[in-house]
Amino acid sequence: MRTMHALLLGACIALGGCASVGNTSPLVATGAQRAGKLTIQSEMEWTRAAGSRYQMWTIDGELLNLLYLVPTVKEGEYIFLGQRESKRRPDGPYYHHGLREDEIRDLISDGLASAGFIGIQATNLRPATFGGRAGLRFEVTMANPDGLAYQGLVAAFEHDEGLTLAIFIAPREYYFPRDGEKVSRMLDTMHWE
Repeated sequence: MRTMHALLLGACIALGGCASVGNTSPLVATGAQRAGKLTIQSEMEWTRAAGSRYQMWTIDGELLNLLYLVPTVKEGEYIFLGQRESKRRPDGPYYHHGLREDEIRDLISDGLASAGFIGIQATNLRPATFGGRAGLRFEVTMANPDGLAYQGLVAAFEHDEGLTLAIFIAPREYYFPRDGEKVSRMLDTMHWE
């Protein structure tokens, strides 16, 4: 269990840092919800933690289900925020405008590996439209170092300020089958205002 908590802490740091909480309500009701200029329709009630540039939603706790929303990953930023590309750090999962769908998929997979997940497999890459903006969707499977198997959904699209990213992950047993379809429908409602 200690390794699981360490993985979650590492993932939170890799996913933008958990320390700062923004001005959003800690509860997410059903209906339209905003994360900056990103709007998403929630079918379920969630608990929300937010920083100035991201939101993390959960129903049962971050180890059991996590929806990570980043309204804008800017040019040259680490895909999950937290650092920028530099001469000292030229390699890594850094976003650049105009990447192909498969390159964005690989960037997100590399970011998940950097967050401590293992055995990452991305499948079913396909184009998607979010409020008239071209984007992509795909599924992901992976495990934590203790062997807990996760399944996830990813949605992303570019806009004039950068890349919007949404990732939902939950254990393959019980939690993903329970919530995956609802979250998939939620991801379809994302749009940029």
